[in-house]
Amino acid sequence: MKTTTIKQQHQKFTLDAALIFLICVLSGFYCGCQSDMFNFNMEGASLEIIEKSGELTEDEVWDGRIYITNTVVVPEGITLTIRSGTIIGFEPMDTPSELVVHGELYAEGSPDRMIVFGSLGKQRERKQEPITETTAPAFATNPSTMGRQGDTGTGIQKTVTADPPRAGDWAGIHIETTSPNSRLTYCRIQHATVGIRARTDAVQIERCLFSENNTGVLCENTSPTITANEFNRNGIGSKLQGSASPEIEYNEFKANQYGISCEDDSRPRIQYNVLSANYENAIVCYSTASPEIVSNNITMNIGWAVYDGGRLRDNFIQGNKQVGVNITELRTGVQGDQFYGVDEVFEPRNSPVAEAGVPRENF
Repeated sequence: MKTTTIKQQHQKFTLDAALIFLICVLSGFYCGCQSDMFNFNMEGASLEIIEKSGELTEDEVWDGRIYITNTVVVPEGITLTIRSGTIIGFEPMDTPSELVVHGELYAEGSPDRMIVFGSLGKQRERKQEPITETTAPAFATNPSTMGRQGDTGTGIQKTVTADPPRAGDWAGIHIETTSPNSRLTYCRIQHATVGIRARTDAVQIERCLFSENNTGVLCENTSPTITANEFNRNGIGSKLQGSASPEIEYNEFKANQYGISCEDDSRPRIQYNVLSANYENAIVCYSTASPEIVSNNITMNIGWAVYDGGRLRDNFIQGNKQVGVNITELRTGVQGDQFYGVDEVFEPRNSPVAEAGVPRENF
């Protein structure tokens, strides 16, 4: 009888340890933000975890801790509302899961309680030495190795661990052509293949942080609103394909591989942005893409400020291509020391655009 009771206690411990570990990961995976403008307040948040997968059958409101185990679909006619402070963790799988929106999505956080979408990291369970009846019970104090350190029964001691989250762990948020309206504000979106894929114009993306994604925002033949966001440490901050022509205003693109990639016949208007310290080109154009690039600060990128397309007017361009931190590009031809093969250049600036970048008030 004693052995049976001990085994039951050990099984209960294993479940409790896994739950505690998941809570710790869901509560902590948003950490690591390097920008002071983004704060996250955990006070008052519930530790209850709600597991989600499959197609929604009615309007839903998500709050607290959401654990995504497989793709979630919001069908036509259904609305998903996500409240401030909610943490949505995606479990990495061989086929990455995603949030697919055919209906409506309203994920509206606040400056001190942002909504977080990201990977939990791939969880692993490692077998340890057999448990003896003489060892004393204790709990691990490190959440990354949460598990049984000792027990008073028989069985195998196990430790729950997780690999660090990385870009591509989950597929992203896909807003489909049938969505009549979707809005994301004050969201942190990280570790996705594509943070937000917009296949309709009826999407507003404002005051969000995109970090450690392969691509932050992808527009496919669409013109959503992309305003006052930060794109930091992504492969590509924003990618525009087909005939995409959004207005990309008052954003910051920093420390990405590429800031903005314009492909096919895209015609975006890129104005009042800061594009700085990206590892390749700040703005790169392919095929017949020809963006309007107006009143931006484009500085200290390792690659070109603008490469192979676009019409430039009233931009401050300084210190790109490692020409020197204080060298300002003032040429008006189609090629300069810091841009290459553009369509035309008008009115280059010799001082920064004061209003460029994310507005700081109330953010």
